[in-house]
Parts: sequence; structure tokens; C-alpha cells
Amino acid sequence: MTQDSVKVTYSLEEVLGQINQKLDRMDEKFESFRKDVDDKFDDLQKDVDEKFDNLQRDVDDKFDNLQKEVVEVKIGQVRLEGEIKNLEVEVKGIGKRLDTQEFINRSVVVGFVLAIAAGAVKLFFPNFPN
Repeated sequence: MTQDSVKVTYSLEEVLGQINQKLDRMDEKFESFRKDVDDKFDDLQKDVDEKFDNLQRDVDDKFDNLQKEVVEVKIGQVRLEGEIKNLEVEVKGIGKRLDTQEFINRSVVVGFVLAIAAGAVKLFFPNFPN
């Protein structure tokens, strides 16, 4: 069993040239793929940046509105504190007036009691002062 020798009819230069051409085509395909990926990544980055900017604006707007509402609440609180102080002064004034009215009512009741007692004494003891 002897093997026949195989003859190669291609020159090494041609084979290397074809390999080189295939490598060049693969490089072109890879560069094209890389460019597509870069473009898609850039688009995605722009979309993310835009959405983040919109979100940031929304948060800023809501924060500004919240600050305005807090300021309004504080102003309302100051107004209420002023009204409470005014009511306290009025209640103190009413308390003083009630004290005066109670004294007057007590005096009138004592007068009525004394008048009724004097009338009862005069009724039951008509000759009492004599």
C-alpha cells in the first residue's frame, strides 16, 4: 500500500492572498457591526438622557410646587397663631365681664333675698319694729 503523492496546484502566494481577502472582508463586516452597535448605543444614550432630563424637570417642578405649598401653609399657620392670640385676648375680656356680671347678679339676688325676708318678717310680725 503505497500512497500516491498529492500535488498542490495552488501557489502559497494565492492561498495567502485569499486568506488575506477573507480577513479583510471579516474586518469590514466587524467594523460595520461595531458602527451599528455604536450608533444604537448613542441613540439609546440620547433617549436615556432625554428621559432623565424630562424626569429631572418634572421632579424640579413638583419640588417647586411643594415648596410653594409649604410656604403657604407656614403663612396660614402664622395667621392662625395671630387669630388665636386675638381670641385669647377676647376670652380674657369676656372673663372679666362675666366676673363683673356675676358680682352684679349676686348683689341682686342678695337684695331679693333680703327684700323677701323683710316682707316675711313684716307679714308675720307686723308690730316687730315697735
